[in-house]
Amino acid sequence: MKLPSLFKKRIILLYFLSILLFSSALPAGADEKAADAAHILKEKGISPLLVTGLISMVPIFELRGGIPVGIGVLKQNLFLVYLYAVLFNLIPVFPVLLLLNPVKRLLEKLPVFSRFFGFLTAKAEKNKKLIEKYEEFGLMLFVAIPLPVTGAWTGSLVAVVMGLNVVKSFLFISLGVLIAGVVVTLLTVLGTTGIILAVAILLTFIIVYTVNIIRKRSDTV
Repeated sequence: MKLPSLFKKRIILLYFLSILLFSSALPAGADEKAADAAHILKEKGISPLLVTGLISMVPIFELRGGIPVGIGVLKQNLFLVYLYAVLFNLIPVFPVLLLLNPVKRLLEKLPVFSRFFGFLTAKAEKNKKLIEKYEEFGLMLFVAIPLPVTGAWTGSLVAVVMGLNVVKSFLFISLGVLIAGVVVTLLTVLGTTGIILAVAILLTFIIVYTVNIIRKRSDTV
């Protein structure tokens, strides 16, 4: 009885993830704000690839801003753009996972920081249902779908709010960032074709994972 229920949940998840990915389609050009930031940084003498990485570190941009800027605006090699964007997007993850709670306890006594951390907690709480349901796999999926409310930063916040293991959270967030980088690169370079390929890659990954879970459950029955 458990297996059909599990399989049904995965099919529903696949359906909604497909819709989410299609709705996250990026235009051929980069986001205007990210592009403006790129021009400002470049004028200050910062190398284009470093600009790509720095934009990818910013919570409001992340990979959705950094990769299109690196490829479309700064005209850099797409493989190097992917590498810099992913690495820089991951830089804040481990510090957030390790230090958010101690820093929060110190600073939330001040009214300004109390409101700020309240905002962060509320944002994380809104996005934790998927992770609660599918655990580490849910955390990876949450980061892998390149929507404005998802990504490495919010994934890290959710992991802290839920009290998940730091090392496991970092590993699954990293995997999600790697997948998100491929998705955003495909969307940026190939447009509509990229959307189809990105959906195919994500669905294939999820199906393989689901089949493995079902096999493991079958072995234990």
